Parts: sequence; C-alpha cells; structure tokens
Amino acid sequence: MMSLAIAITPRNEVAGHFGKAAGFLVFNQDGQLIHQFENSGRREIGCKHKKVLQRQLTELGVTEIILGNVGQRSLARLLNSGFTVSRVPSRSPVAMVMSGEIPREALTSPEQGRPCKREKGDCGCGCGSKKKERPAKIGMRMNGKMSMSGLSKLGGVKL
Repeated sequence: MMSLAIAITPRNEVAGHFGKAAGFLVFNQDGQLIHQFENSGRREIGCKHKKVLQRQLTELGVTEIILGNVGQRSLARLLNSGFTVSRVPSRSPVAMVMSGEIPREALTSPEQGRPCKREKGDCGCGCGSKKKERPAKIGMRMNGKMSMSGLSKLGGVKL
C-alpha cells in the first residue's frame, strides 16, 4: 500500500526541517489520515534518529515524503532508499498541501538539500567520515587471516 508522509510542527503545519519535525502525518492514497507519530529524537544531534525515522516511514509503507527542508545527507539517504521527496514552504497548512493548493517542488538530487552546518563528521555520528581502521592487536583476525606484521616484541621477546 502506497502512502504519503508529511513532516509537521506541533501546530500541524509543514515542518521546516525533516530531522527536527515534531512528528509525521501519514496519509493513504485516498488522502485519509491513517497514522501519526512523534519524532522523539528531534532534539538530538547527529543522524542516528533520522535513520530511525526513515525506518519507521518504510515500515508504514510510505513512498512519498513532503517537508519544508532537508539536509543533503538525509536527502541522499531518502532518495537512495526509493522515497519520492517533495518540498513546500515551511509552515504551510497541511490541509492546503493535501488539497493541492500549495505546489510541491520535487527533490531529485542531494544537492537540492541544505548543506550540513557542521564540518563533515562533526555531528558526532560519523555520517560524513570514513571509518578509521583500528590498529591490529595480537590474535586479531584481519581479512580472515592472522596478522602479526608490524610487531617488534611479543611478551618481551624480540621478533
């Protein structure tokens, strides 16, 4: 079943930002409200709660998301997951959005999202940074093989 979600403020207007929305209204293809949920992580820094939102929307069968704005990384993640994402002016009344009185702008490329205000990876979740390779330890498996390269001593014995 295909459905549409709108990111909302506490006053049931379109939220200005996907990750900071107070909650989401989910409508079926006939425009009937079928579900509403709160964004419990909206005050969190980082991307973890945005991934939770994406999972919730997927589980509810949402295929289209309407919002006021979204960051580039979140937009990329949503588009790559197959969501159709549209932008309308922030604080637009939900009823006017649903009736088609307010035109929607299709977001089809991550560059249409808002650039991250923090330096890459500084949001604390590591979303923009590559994972650092951990240093090898004795007995640690590396690519399925035991590795002891780089060791010069083992238990006080020089190798």
